[in-house]
Amino acid sequence: MPEKNARNAGIKKIGVRLLTLFFMIGLPLLTLFVGEMIVRESLTMPFRDWTVEFTKRFALNIVILLALFNVLYILPRKWFMFGGMILSAVLIIFAYANAVKIDLRNSPISMGDFALLKELGGLDNPVDLNMPLYIALGAAFAAIVAAIFWLVPKLKESWAIKSSVFILSAAFLAMLWTDYPVSPMEKVHFQNTWWQQEVGTMRNGLFGNFVMLAKQTKLDPPDNYSKGTIQNIGKEYIPSPAKEGEKPNVIILMSEAFVDPYHFGEEHFTEDPIPNFRKLFGESMHGTMYSPEFGGGTANVEFEALTGLSRQFMPDNYVAYQLYVKKPIPSAAYAFKKAGYETTAIHSYLNWYYQRNSVYRLLGFDQFISGEFMDLEHALGSGWGFPKDKEITNATLETLDKTEGRDFIHAVAVEAHQPYKPLADSKFLKTGTLPDPTRQYLNQFTEKMHSVDQELGRLTEELKKRDEPTILVFFGDHYPTFGNNDQVFGAQGTQVANDMLGNFDDFINTHNVPYFIWNSEETSTKEMDLSPNQFGAIALEMAGVEGNAVTAILDKMRFQGDAVIPYNQWQQQMGTHTEEMQDLHALQFDLLHGKRYAEEEIPGLIENPMKDYHLGLYSTMAVDTIYATSESYNIMVSGAPKYSKLMNFDDEEIPAVWTDLPDGKASFAVSKKDIEPGEKYRLAVYDSLDNILRASEYFEFNK
Repeated sequence: MPEKNARNAGIKKIGVRLLTLFFMIGLPLLTLFVGEMIVRESLTMPFRDWTVEFTKRFALNIVILLALFNVLYILPRKWFMFGGMILSAVLIIFAYANAVKIDLRNSPISMGDFALLKELGGLDNPVDLNMPLYIALGAAFAAIVAAIFWLVPKLKESWAIKSSVFILSAAFLAMLWTDYPVSPMEKVHFQNTWWQQEVGTMRNGLFGNFVMLAKQTKLDPPDNYSKGTIQNIGKEYIPSPAKEGEKPNVIILMSEAFVDPYHFGEEHFTEDPIPNFRKLFGESMHGTMYSPEFGGGTANVEFEALTGLSRQFMPDNYVAYQLYVKKPIPSAAYAFKKAGYETTAIHSYLNWYYQRNSVYRLLGFDQFISGEFMDLEHALGSGWGFPKDKEITNATLETLDKTEGRDFIHAVAVEAHQPYKPLADSKFLKTGTLPDPTRQYLNQFTEKMHSVDQELGRLTEELKKRDEPTILVFFGDHYPTFGNNDQVFGAQGTQVANDMLGNFDDFINTHNVPYFIWNSEETSTKEMDLSPNQFGAIALEMAGVEGNAVTAILDKMRFQGDAVIPYNQWQQQMGTHTEEMQDLHALQFDLLHGKRYAEEEIPGLIENPMKDYHLGLYSTMAVDTIYATSESYNIMVSGAPKYSKLMNFDDEEIPAVWTDLPDGKASFAVSKKDIEPGEKYRLAVYDSLDNILRASEYFEFNK
């Protein structure tokens, strides 16, 4: 009997130790696998492909979860197991929430996204909850926890081992967070994918990518940041009151990668490819905008232009739209809205790109006309590249025509987006003055600039015909990037920038973007160099509309001749930040990262988002009437763009032919052969992720 008892005791010890080992190693690995499988249902890279193509990043995710679970090993055994169960459940729920957000917004969760229910608003897709499954999982969880506390024997533990495991785990997590003494993420080449954040989740792994985003969200406050500083800013910077008289429409048009091709050397050109821009530049307020970006980062430039805040107060390679704009912040759109303007954002690409759909609402726009709501020549994602700028012109003019009052329009044009594939010939460039590979790159880029310029000319001519004064702010967001930048910018090509990162003059030569601010009512040739965060403030001043504390800071900076905020890495050449710039930095930190003292200390600075914010120029889609011919039904509908789909009740698409009609109406013709009597149908707008952005009510076809 003593031998049997001893044997049973030995078996119990082995069993408990194996169970403990499972909670130390097996449960973290199982949690990683389940979490990745859940989220990768919404991604295009399967789990196995990730482990093969990004093995080092996969391995780092394993180590992260092992360390995270084993920090709890310092607890008594049963509490360690219970803590592991809780942690595993939280991480799996987190994975599910990420899958939902990626499905709806094409972006994983970051630190500012924990108000997930708000983030899910605005779409017709319901979040399906399988209640029987969740009840069963909850019951299983409760049973396992009960078994841990009631059935697992209590055995003596080695506190030396427990302490060692805890210290090693905590030390690794500290190193992961601080990058000291080495950065594990740099070692395995973790990647920022700001253009499409879910790609980071796909390549870095769900949990590792979240840690990276969390690290990037946390910033140290500037030295002068305090509640008292924000109070003083509110007292010192008072915006100028609105001016009396008729107010103009205001359009801010940011053109992808627009720069003057002559920058690469006028001697290489046979004729001017951008005559409309050059004419408008010469007869308007104009100058150089010092872009914070090169070759990408469009959202950061428009963030500056709309908010008046600065990219120079953010770490390199971070995008405010992705990480920081989670609550309403002051903007030109809010200021124009308070003055009675209708505020519209227009972008001819995907609504979810850079999370614009969510961000524009927080920046004070009434509506966002994305590419899905435009009558484009070709559907987005159909292989025809980026939409032409004529779509931006059409949407801008249609917006002006629809409203009776004044409009503030922020438009982002994308025709000139990379890639710039080499083009053999162009009438604009000479042969023999540049190496042929350089000329072929510039051929393609110049042709795009010429096309953009033609549309710019059409837009201004149409604006002149209208009986409404208009201010047009036009600028490119950054310089283009080519397949071989040295072949274009450097010693192999034009030599305008041989060392664009290490030499100040070369850096400026790839960041000095021309702009103009055209007024339909008067001519001004005033010249001013500036940072893009001045555009909104200048537009408000020219329109006679009252700004806010941010624009008041910017107004004072311009008055003092400090309209350019020096680049962080070039302050020795450009000068240090002035007192006004430091105040702007403090206010920006408060709004984006701090305690938002400004909500109380600067009344009226922060407004509530638009409750009726919507996608598209028209807020609803409604079927007006249906009439039949011998072969087809014709559905007359309001607010339905060209690529709306006719869907049956089972969400199967029915072929339909679109015809444009005046005043936001359209007709969709469907063959009677494709219609089932008594079945319900609706028209819907989908995005590239198969999310429904807008839909009509269900309807039936009468016999």
